[in-house]
Parts: sequence; C-alpha cells; structure tokens
Amino acid sequence: MQMNSLGVQGNKELVGNLIILLAKKCAPLYHTKLIKLLYLIDEEAIRERGIPITWLDYKVWQYGPVDPAVFYIRNFSEYISSETTTSIDGNAATTIISPKKEFDDDEFSEYDLEIIEKTLVKYQNKTANELVNITHKVGSPWDLTKKENDLDFSIANISDVSIDMSRIVKNDPVKYANYKEAYEGMSFMSVLKSK
Repeated sequence: MQMNSLGVQGNKELVGNLIILLAKKCAPLYHTKLIKLLYLIDEEAIRERGIPITWLDYKVWQYGPVDPAVFYIRNFSEYISSETTTSIDGNAATTIISPKKEFDDDEFSEYDLEIIEKTLVKYQNKTANELVNITHKVGSPWDLTKKENDLDFSIANISDVSIDMSRIVKNDPVKYANYKEAYEGMSFMSVLKSK
C-alpha cells in the first residue's frame, strides 16, 4: 500500500497545518470526519478552479475516499496528537484529533482559505456517517471508481485503487487543463523536496 502520496511528499506542511485548522474549527474532530473533510475540501477546490489544495492520493476504501498517509495519522505527529477511546461495551473505538501547535497559514493562498471556509460552512456540522454518505453518493468519483474497478468490500475494506480527481472537471476544458498543468508542477516540486 502506497504511504507517500504526492500531497504528503510535496505538501506535508500544508496538509499538517490544514489538519491543525480542522482540529481547531471542528473540535472534537474525529478521525473519520477529518479524512472526509480533507477530501471534500479538495473536491470543492477542483470544482471551483480545477486544482486541489492538498494533492492527497485518495484511495477507494469501503469508508473512503481515504489517503493512507492521513489514515495512518502518525505521519502527522509533529502537527497533531490523536487519542483513541473505546466505548463502555468495548465494541467501538473512536480517535479524536487535537492540534499540537498553532495553525500557520503561510502555505495557503487567500483563495485556499476561502475554499476551506466555504467547505466547512457546508460540512463541519455533519457527522462522519453523513459525510461518508455524501462522498459515496451515486455518481460521485468514489462511486464511479469503485464500479469501474469492480471493487468488492466483502473481501477487504481497503484497496490500492486511486480516485482520478481530474474526472471532476473532465467536461470543463479550462479547469481540466488547470488540473493537468498544476499536477505536473506539483510532481516536479515533490521530486525537488524529496532530494
């Protein structure tokens, strides 16, 4: 399973600070809700101008979309802490995400912050289950990718299949070109940062 998405390789500080911001604005922030909000922020940014904010590599998991690097939250331990609690009956565990430091907006444009705020206004009061239903609706990138790859979650609840986020704007030539051009730039920056 790939653990280092383009977003984490080239944008770890941005992603870490976005998680800090979400943990502050949505406290208490549960792990599943965090994962959904990150995805919905990127989806909204792509719909608006064709370019995601994080460049995370969202996989089709049963409760996805999920970037494995964010699922295994320890990758961001310098930014946040996580506490797992178990229900009284011992059957359910939840993980609450808390910031370790202050949010730093240096990595974000004003536009990025507007998209984040706009997305939070729409979704921050929704439960994790409601957000799962939103990201899994018929015709969503998750749903289409799951069907195209004939994924069966009765066998395993995760997959290595990535969601092609450019499909969100494939019918808009300008936004699609923006996505492809920005992807090339992000890939180049990721290579530079990895050296």
